[in-house]
Amino acid sequence: MNGLMLAGLYSLISAGVTLIFGVLHIVNFAQGAFLMLGAYLFYYVITLFGFDFYTSLVLAVLIVGGLAILTERYLYHRFWLHGAVLPCLVVSVGLTQIMQNGALLVFGIHEKNVDSVFSGTINIFGLRYSFERFMLIVFAYLIIAGLMVFLNTSKRGLAMRAVAQDYDGARLLGINPKRIAMLGMFIGVGLAAVAGAIIAPVYAVSAFMGEFLMIKAFLVIVIGGLGSVPGALIGALLIGMFESFGTMYFGHITDVYLFVFVILVMAVRPTGLFSGTIFQIR
Repeated sequence: MNGLMLAGLYSLISAGVTLIFGVLHIVNFAQGAFLMLGAYLFYYVITLFGFDFYTSLVLAVLIVGGLAILTERYLYHRFWLHGAVLPCLVVSVGLTQIMQNGALLVFGIHEKNVDSVFSGTINIFGLRYSFERFMLIVFAYLIIAGLMVFLNTSKRGLAMRAVAQDYDGARLLGINPKRIAMLGMFIGVGLAAVAGAIIAPVYAVSAFMGEFLMIKAFLVIVIGGLGSVPGALIGALLIGMFESFGTMYFGHITDVYLFVFVILVMAVRPTGLFSGTIFQIR
């Protein structure tokens, strides 16, 4: 169950990175910082204003998604249009530093704790498991399933796939790539904000909470294949289960074995299990 929970978190983050890469062809290293911001917004909305879980979650996603659109419009826009990957990389790393240190100045150095939203335990085949963590699993996989349906069936989702596969061809079909890029950025970063909000009651909220999650998300992407949404899900399941069982049997040295496992995968399949290089859905 813990493995499924970790896999759900990693899949939300890595799917967002994959989505942004597919549409904008840039790697958004600031994904972890946006996750942290989503967690802080969720904390303050639910604590100071007393809103319920669902309202606080939606508000956090909308605010962070709005900031993501501004980031794409005024920071990433001129670079991804010309295929300038390195400047975008520098911008995203710098943005991460600004957001993390800005969070320390604005929110303070002390960790924040969100009261349990779904209290109690649940009985699963004789196993008593935290209801909070169980709902985290449910939310994560429902959102990933919704993302897959959106990309495969909706008009906007198909337009995003078209832009990712052939920018000029999509323009000839009447698709506005700039608007699709903004939508892709909103959804991709929104997934990170969702991850930050739903883990806020489970983990402490801090300025650097997104760093270790981002590292694991990139391991997921390496295994699944950059640009492959199904690869992000399968990679997240592998990493989540590996980490959960490894922590039980090997303790903190699990990360060493995890990186060795990822290196072996890269040696055999450099493009990942799903050979993701552009933007694959099926």
